[in-house]
Amino acid sequence: MKPWKTLALLAALSLSLAACGGSGPSKAAPTNKLTVWMMTGGPGDNKIIGDVTKQFNEKHPDVKVTVEVQQWDNIVTKLTTALASDNPPDIVEMGNTQTPLLTASGALADLTDKKGEFESSGQWLAGLAGPSTYQDKLYATPLYGGTKVVMYSKKMFAAAGIDKPPATVDDLIADCGKLAKAHTSTPNFSAFYMPGQYWFAGMPFLFGKGGTIATDTDNKWTAQMSSAENQAGLAEWKKFQNGCSTPSSIGANTDSPDQDQIFADQKAAMIYVKAWEPGAVAEKNAKVAADAGYFIMPGYEPGKPLPVIVAGSTIGIAQNSPNKDMAVDWLKIITGKAFQQTMTRTIHQLPVVAAFLPTGNVPEVLKLGAQAATVSQALPSTPGEATLETESYNEQFFSKIAKGADIAAAAKDYDKHATEAFNAQSGQR
Repeated sequence: MKPWKTLALLAALSLSLAACGGSGPSKAAPTNKLTVWMMTGGPGDNKIIGDVTKQFNEKHPDVKVTVEVQQWDNIVTKLTTALASDNPPDIVEMGNTQTPLLTASGALADLTDKKGEFESSGQWLAGLAGPSTYQDKLYATPLYGGTKVVMYSKKMFAAAGIDKPPATVDDLIADCGKLAKAHTSTPNFSAFYMPGQYWFAGMPFLFGKGGTIATDTDNKWTAQMSSAENQAGLAEWKKFQNGCSTPSSIGANTDSPDQDQIFADQKAAMIYVKAWEPGAVAEKNAKVAADAGYFIMPGYEPGKPLPVIVAGSTIGIAQNSPNKDMAVDWLKIITGKAFQQTMTRTIHQLPVVAAFLPTGNVPEVLKLGAQAATVSQALPSTPGEATLETESYNEQFFSKIAKGADIAAAAKDYDKHATEAFNAQSGQR
């Protein structure tokens, strides 16, 4: 989707909201029903969501709460249409990269005055709290976070004579060489399977060099891919991807082919995983999963891991909802420590506050993920980030670098396109 198409979508939403009275408090009378849209893969399609409603009904016994699980495909268009209507869902979950599009448009209710009522809101994960804020006002709350760590085969490491995880990126690349030499008989083997389109893995190589995606000056964003720091990081990304992964992975993403299947089939010694992926590997090959170990992606110096991107979901209240006060009560429960700890144990996602992480019965991959999330960099809090996501622009860019594109020229093109996208939707609210 071109930036102007996303701008047209945003403009249409803004006009629709204005026509519905979305610029101020909802004119409809409160009801005894609360409709919640949750996304698949999160707490909404797990039975634990009933715990939120049960607690909510202690205060609002006569209110019927309906949770509807939505699919990620085309969710921006579906949310845009629903939130602009006179009868929107009261509460909606969004991806953190989609949130700025809806906050800037006026689709979500202003929660700024309520922020202090949410438990430990001053300690929310920055990667989720940032996109929830627009022009210093809060329009959503974090729901859960996710980051990534390295999953590796202890058996393969031992066979290659590697007795501990690497301390630096250079150590990691050296270990890749040892692993490749130890598995020359395995066709299409990757020491570290790394799809070229996996930009969530690629961007940290830039952050580690001191780079940033874009800067914001007086609500005007400027992409910074051409900076010396980012170009150095892109060179390191190419070196790592080409040196550790199979050539066929350069144009691939994590799903096609499925990187969890590749690891389960012992075609790779390492993969970069979300917290739920070890479970997916276990379903495919329990023996391989049982042998796995984990470590945080190292940085360029010992003890300084690469800063990560904290992904995840946020949750907000429709501006046109007649039930905003009740909706706030529901949000307080789902973002509170008690439910967040239940969620963490159940669906293996990071809680919205690092201190909410349970102390016992937590998988190692989740503990390390929480540790990795303490060294992070947020994505630009602009509706244009959703444009790049819709276009798969970042994926194609990092794949292009892995293929050997001229870094300076590709970075210049990136800055032109991304800057246009980042600023296309500014000033709408």
